[in-house]
Amino acid sequence: MTTKDGGKKATCKVTVTKPISKTTITLSLKAATYTGKAITPTVTVKDGSTKLKEKTHYTVQYKNNKAAGTATMIITGKGNYTGSTIKSFTIKQATNGITKFAPTTKTLKYNKSKAQTIQLKATAKYGTKVSFAKVSVTPAKASSYFTVSKAGKVTVKKGTPRGTYTLKVKVTAKATTNYKAKTETKSLKIVVK
Repeated sequence: MTTKDGGKKATCKVTVTKPISKTTITLSLKAATYTGKAITPTVTVKDGSTKLKEKTHYTVQYKNNKAAGTATMIITGKGNYTGSTIKSFTIKQATNGITKFAPTTKTLKYNKSKAQTIQLKATAKYGTKVSFAKVSVTPAKASSYFTVSKAGKVTVKKGTPRGTYTLKVKVTAKATTNYKAKTETKSLKIVVK
């Protein structure tokens, strides 16, 4: 376009950019429990009252979002939005447990000259290591006749009197990075004939 004085009129386009960190960013959750899979909270980004669109105005990248601990999300601006900002959320340990315990009853022949053993077995819900410990024996006066090793070996001392005994055992599914330790009390009925 030419003006009356022979000059030319120019037009220019001004693009206004804004740091993505100056927007309001919220996550659909602040904490989650470990599942074994990647956890990806939904991100909502607003510039004032305007809701921005992912892939148009920003992108999201997840890091450390599978194992228990602190996961991070990197929100990077796109188009008229620049820079990046980090948000975090917590992945909590899942609670373990005991799914199988055996045996629950055992009959032994009275043995005056030799100790006898019973091997306990237990399975943790999430496959972690399991340990054992004696809690109590009923009747209480018979407690000294029974020992329980960490590996679950129950030793019945030689000469344990004939009778019926209830051995209570503490079974612990050990903790790992992703699982809390869980302790349960199990019972084993021992009959000495």
